[in-house]
Amino acid sequence: MRTLAIEFNDAGIAVADAQSVLAVEPGYAVVERDKIITGRDAVARARLHPRQASNRFWNSLSMEPGSAGSEITQSAAELAFAQVDALWKRFGSGADDAVLVVPGHIRGEQLGLGLGLANECGIEVRAIVATAVAASVRPYPGRQLLYVDAGLYRVSATLIEQGSEAIVSSEQNVITTGLASLTEGFARRIAELFVRATRFDPLHRAETEQMLYDRLPGWLERLREQERIEITLPQHGEEQKITLERDALRAVAAGFNRALVQLIAYYRKPGQSVVIQLSSHLASLPGVATELARLDDAQIERLPPGHAARSALLRPELIEAHKGEVKLLKRLGWRAPPADPASAAPRALASAALHEFPPTHVVYAGVVYPIGARGVVVGREPVEGRRTIVVASQANGVSRAHCELVVRDGELKLVDLSRYGTFVNERKVAGETTLQRADVIRIGSPGAELQVVSMEPAQ
Repeated sequence: MRTLAIEFNDAGIAVADAQSVLAVEPGYAVVERDKIITGRDAVARARLHPRQASNRFWNSLSMEPGSAGSEITQSAAELAFAQVDALWKRFGSGADDAVLVVPGHIRGEQLGLGLGLANECGIEVRAIVATAVAASVRPYPGRQLLYVDAGLYRVSATLIEQGSEAIVSSEQNVITTGLASLTEGFARRIAELFVRATRFDPLHRAETEQMLYDRLPGWLERLREQERIEITLPQHGEEQKITLERDALRAVAAGFNRALVQLIAYYRKPGQSVVIQLSSHLASLPGVATELARLDDAQIERLPPGHAARSALLRPELIEAHKGEVKLLKRLGWRAPPADPASAAPRALASAALHEFPPTHVVYAGVVYPIGARGVVVGREPVEGRRTIVVASQANGVSRAHCELVVRDGELKLVDLSRYGTFVNERKVAGETTLQRADVIRIGSPGAELQVVSMEPAQ
């Protein structure tokens, strides 16, 4: 018996068998003269024929005409069917059935549509399983376990309950951002750099715009390992060259990364470390690891492409599932033994040098504020009779007197006074905490940030 797994994520639909990941292709489609082209071939045409291209059909899966795009007569479901059908024809030969691996936000009607599409393609579905539990192969005793993923139009974090099985506890989504808008931001930034350096605008013509998007994944991969790279694009038979720095794209991704960090912070429990299982869609982005390094006492596990699909096939309970009614499974047995609790050393041990000089000041909006024994209140409005750092009024979730900073017994302390919570290195403070140099305090959402610093004595 041969069973395949198909992992549905519009950023990369993965097909796997028990031995390997067979393919990962993006959820794109282009309609040319009523012929539907999907996957990488569609991506290679998307900028040349933007009115006939769609990458929203998985996000808005529906049978309604026009749901795939305003100028596409086919429904989103028809484009999704074309992509699944093409994948099954390529890889389904000799397969008896399939396990579908789906993100947690797919429920109800969309789940039924997905199952119907598979049946129309001739796929006998053995089971449907939530991506987060399929990806979680081992427990981490004494630590929280999160699965963090991104699609073209959303970012999600799923808390995994760790008992005798991996169980989806809850999931949070940010639907105002995703990899599609981030990619477009990268492309616009690179085009600006070309214009400044060479007066050549690659977005002016469809052909060079398509080349920019075709080459962008390779540039991002190189920037994961290098601070700066040289990149080229053709213009009138000549190669235009610029230097692209990682920091230039990191600035573009600042809002996306902040949403990611705050999504993780939503689940953090005071005093408990966390293991973050980071999907390949996020792990491949330059700057994400740096942003997540801000998280206190966190271990990052980067997952390879198609990990959830292949891991699902290594779960005996799925392969041995009884045929008949197919339901979404949100709990699975572990596939590997528990991780050693001592496998991730506390980050504080590696940063002892930061504490040679105790913190004495905080920086907000470029201004350095000394603290001292009388303390400073941080909040939305001045507090009568107290020194107050007033943060930007546009930050939501900020109390009038949100938190207090005070030097006590030679240590800089933070006391939470708010209704909404105060975060240090994206961990929610439980009452009071001791601050260290380089800590980042966040209040509100998307948040005002204060950096903890030391004033070192002059030599």
